[in-house]
Amino acid sequence: MADSLDLAHRLLAPRIAYLIGTKDENEIANLIPVSNLTSVSTKPQQVAIAVLKQWRTYKNLLMADGFTVTVPTIQQLESVWKLGARYSKFSVVDPVEKLASCGLELDRDASPYGPVVPSGIGSLSCRVVARIDLNGDHGITVGEVEQVWFNREYLTAEGKPKAATPPLMQQTGNLFTTSAEALVSVDYY
Repeated sequence: MADSLDLAHRLLAPRIAYLIGTKDENEIANLIPVSNLTSVSTKPQQVAIAVLKQWRTYKNLLMADGFTVTVPTIQQLESVWKLGARYSKFSVVDPVEKLASCGLELDRDASPYGPVVPSGIGSLSCRVVARIDLNGDHGITVGEVEQVWFNREYLTAEGKPKAATPPLMQQTGNLFTTSAEALVSVDYY
């Protein structure tokens, strides 16, 4: 017996709840959690994000030169959930007020494309190289990484974890998790 196709994306969970930073045409910053992000190239470094077309961030991405990506920690769940106002029902929807009241320290100068959260595991500044519309409810934006910042609390200068990192991962809706431990596989070669 087949289950509902509308729920197929739930099989792909848990996924990291990345924070996507953008600016609108008036340079007003926005930051939202998005779990639809993946690396699509390593030479050059490129990532693709899928954002619901009805969101402000999608509209920003249609005209923006770039965007930022921050990897938040599980300890930042309450603040990240506030930034996901559409689902969390956090009462502030104005982007300026939302960013001011979310409880996260923001670095607005690290990237010209949008804010980053320096207390996260790390962040990227990406220049838009492609916009893709597959006629679904999400639009896809591909960005080429121009800068990367590794938080030395969690990662070495080479981006290797110092210990098990605690990324904020969304299972579904308001159910979140993180990695429990780091395991090293046996080298068979």
